[in-house]
Amino acid sequence: MTAIKLKNCIYIAVICSLVLSLLLYAGFFSNIQLKLSDNLYGGKQALDGIVIVAIDDKSLQEIGRWPWNRTVFAETIKNLDSAKTIGMDIAFFETSTPEQDKILGSALSKKVIIPVEFTSFAKENNRVIGKRMLTPVPELNTAKTGYVNIITDKDGVTRAVNMDISDEHENFAYETYKHYWGKELKEKPSRFLVNFAGEPGSFRYYSLTDVYNERIDLSEFEDKLVLIGATSPDMHDDYFVPTSKGKAMPGVEIHANTIQTMINKDFLQEQSKWSVVLLMLIASLLTALLIYKLRIRITTAIVPVLIVAYLFLAIHAFEYGIIMNLIYIPLAILATYTGEVIYSYHAEKKEREKTLGAFSKYVSPAVVDELMKDPSKLKLGGARKEITVFFSDIRGFTTISEKLSPEKLVHILNEYLTAMTDIVMKHKGVVDKYIGDAIMAFWGAPMKQPNHAEMACSTSVDMIKKLGELKKKWASEKFPEINIGIGLNTGHAVIGNMGSYERFDYTAMGDTINLGSRLEGLTKAYGVNIIASESTKKAVKGKFVFRKLDLVRVKGKNKPITIYELVCRANEEYDADKITAYEEGLKFYLDKKWDKAIKEFEKANDFAAKEFIKRCKEFKKNPPPKDWDGVWVMRSK
Repeated sequence: MTAIKLKNCIYIAVICSLVLSLLLYAGFFSNIQLKLSDNLYGGKQALDGIVIVAIDDKSLQEIGRWPWNRTVFAETIKNLDSAKTIGMDIAFFETSTPEQDKILGSALSKKVIIPVEFTSFAKENNRVIGKRMLTPVPELNTAKTGYVNIITDKDGVTRAVNMDISDEHENFAYETYKHYWGKELKEKPSRFLVNFAGEPGSFRYYSLTDVYNERIDLSEFEDKLVLIGATSPDMHDDYFVPTSKGKAMPGVEIHANTIQTMINKDFLQEQSKWSVVLLMLIASLLTALLIYKLRIRITTAIVPVLIVAYLFLAIHAFEYGIIMNLIYIPLAILATYTGEVIYSYHAEKKEREKTLGAFSKYVSPAVVDELMKDPSKLKLGGARKEITVFFSDIRGFTTISEKLSPEKLVHILNEYLTAMTDIVMKHKGVVDKYIGDAIMAFWGAPMKQPNHAEMACSTSVDMIKKLGELKKKWASEKFPEINIGIGLNTGHAVIGNMGSYERFDYTAMGDTINLGSRLEGLTKAYGVNIIASESTKKAVKGKFVFRKLDLVRVKGKNKPITIYELVCRANEEYDADKITAYEEGLKFYLDKKWDKAIKEFEKANDFAAKEFIKRCKEFKKNPPPKDWDGVWVMRSK
C-alpha cells in the first residue's frame, strides 16, 4: 500500500468520521439503530413476585361483552385480598351506575392503584408536561392513581414509558412499584427505558374469570404484586416492543416489565453522542492505519473481525445497562475502508454496478430498467399516473401462525409469497411492498401500460388458481388451510420515490391506494376471494366476469361505491344462474322488496347471499328510514 501516503489515509479517516458525526447529530439511521438494539433485549427471567390477571378471550366469553359490570372487579379485588399490591390497568373514566361505582369504590383500598391518563402535553422549560387528563369517577377516590402514558417511537415500537411529566401524579408502574417494594428511585428520567425480560407472555398469567369464579387456589397471590389488565386482541391494548418477534405485548405486561426493571435496578441508558463520535474517530483511524500498513486482502479479513468484536462489546455493555450505538462505529470502519479502497483503485464504476445489482433484488426489473435509462429518478418525488392497485392478505394469519412453529411458518409464508410474487412479475407488475403476509402491487407505472387493469385482474385470477394448487400440497404436509382476499382499484395516484433523502422507496400514494386496501378488507365480510371497484370493472371492458356485490360506504369515505366480485375470465366456466339470482336479489333489496329479495338470495345460496338474507329479515322487523339509499356502511377497515 505504498501508493497511499499516511497523510491521505488520515485525511480520509477524519473526513469519514466527521461526515458520520454530522449524520449522527442530524438523526439519520436512528430508526435502524433502534431496530438493531432491539435484538439485545430479552433472555431474562420474569420475577415470580409479579403476576398478571388477564382480561383475555376466555374471560370475555364467560363474563360477557365489554364493558363489564363493575361489581365483577369488586369481587375480583376481594378474591385477591392476600396480594400485597394490586395495579389495575383498567380505565374507570366514565360513570357506570351509582350502585356499581359505590360497590367498586368500597372494594378499593390504598394497596390498589388505578390509572389516570394524560391526553395532551405542553413543553415548559425544556420539559414535557402533561396537561389535560382523564381521571377515575369520584366514587373510586379510595385508591391510589398513576398515569399510564407510555412512549411509542416513530417506528411503532414501545421501548419506554413517561416517568416525569407531572408534579402531581406518579407513573402508574412507579406508583405500583413504590407500594410493593417500599422504595423510591433516586433518578427518574422522563424517557424511562424498559429492560424487557422476554417475549410477550414471559410473566405468569391467570385468566380473570378463573380468579373471579375462584377456580384457582387464591393463596397463590399471597404477598404478590398483581397487575390486572386487558390481553385480548379485541381490547386493542397491545403494543409492539423490542422483544415482540411479531407478537404485540399487552399494555399490562409492559407495566410488569417496567416494575421489574425498577426492582432489579437493571436500568438502561443510551450511549452519549459525544462518546459515539470519539469511538468513530478511533475506529476510522485504526482502519486507515491497517490499510496503510497491511495489504487490502489482509485488511479486508480484519475489518469484519473489528466489527464483530465491537458488536460483542455492545452486547456486553448492554448487560451493564448501556445501549451502545450499533450503526455508526461499524459504519465508520466500513466507510473508511471503502474510502481508502476507492481512493487507491478508483473503482467508482464497479461500485455503482454492484449497488445497482443489489437494487434489482428488491424491486421489479421494470423499475430497474427505468432507472438505468434515467438515474435522476432516484431522487425524491413522484408523478401522477393512472394505475391499478392490488392488495392481498391471508385470512386469519394470526390464528394460522399460532398453530405452526416459527420454522414452518417461515417456510409456508416464503413459499406462498414466492408463488404469488412470480405471478405478479409474470404479468409485468411492480411489487410495492410486503407487509407481513400482505402484498401490495400495482400496474401502470413506471412504464405506461394501457391494459393495466386487465393485467391486475389476470394476476388476481391466476393467484386464486395457484393458491388452490398450493392448498392441496399443504394439506398433504398437514399445514392449516390458507385463504386470501384480494382488492383491486383503478384510478390516479402519485407514483415515485417517497421517504427521506437517505432512505426511500418507489411506491404509490393517494385515495386510489387507500380504497384498494379497503376493498381487500371487505372480502372477508362478503365471503369472496376478489373484490374490484367499478372503475376496474369498466377498464377491462367485458374481458372478465363480475358479480355486483353491494353498494357500500367504506370507512374514511363519504361517497358510496359499488363493489364487484371478480369471478373469472370471460372465457372460463362459471355458474351464471347463481350470479343472476344474486344480482336480482340485490335489485329487490335496494327496492325494499324484502321477501322477493330473500327468495332470489336463497337461489344464490352463498356466504354473501346469506348475509343479505340476514339484512332483509332484520329490515322486515325494523324497516329502514324513508330516505334510505341502500348504502351499507362499513364500520371497520
